[in-house]
Amino acid sequence: MARNWWHRLPAAQRREYERSAAITRISIKSGADLAAAVEAIRSALEADDRSATERAAQALVERICARLALPPVAVQVSGMRPHDTRGELHGLYTPTPGAARDRIKVWMRTARRRDVVAIRTFLRTLLHEICHHVDTFALDLPRSFHTPGFYRRESSLFRAVVTGTPLVAAGQRRAQRSDPERDAAAAAREVADAARALGVATDPAAPLGGTMTGIELLRATAAAIAARQRRDQ
Repeated sequence: MARNWWHRLPAAQRREYERSAAITRISIKSGADLAAAVEAIRSALEADDRSATERAAQALVERICARLALPPVAVQVSGMRPHDTRGELHGLYTPTPGAARDRIKVWMRTARRRDVVAIRTFLRTLLHEICHHVDTFALDLPRSFHTPGFYRRESSLFRAVVTGTPLVAAGQRRAQRSDPERDAAAAAREVADAARALGVATDPAAPLGGTMTGIELLRATAAAIAARQRRDQ
């Protein structure tokens, strides 16, 4: 079955996938500082202010990293999402070599209608990319597979950061309607794309954005992750 694709992974990767699937939450204390950063993101999006959105997103990420004792991450917010026939790229986590900060890039406009995205969508995308950072540096999950556990960790982080904001009730309602099998199927498609990308010659130093398509961005990220793994061996 499609959702059991990970059974075909090499043994070490399969064990990592299973460990990721078993970890279902990120232990982080909510607080007024996190809620304030979320509200700052909401206000900036409503004002259609890219620079203010980037500053607020950076503040939230820095506060999360400080709570979890993680290395800092540089956040970039850009305009319209890159897209191809399969959909739009919402966000991207990019490892960087040496002492440089890893990077998170999030887009704030839809590709089709160029609308500013809703706060919940933007925040879930940002937290999704932070979860890749958590996997890499806190959980010893360097491949950061999109397992059901990964999505549950993302949801636990969302619940922590929106505590004290109007988003908390909406988040609880949506959590009740979640479908783990659907999430796992989506994970299988995304990881399969990344695995195929590893077999494609890609320059990991190529600049993000510009004329690159969403799939090219995914390929560049996969190549960068592979390069980090080779360095760590």
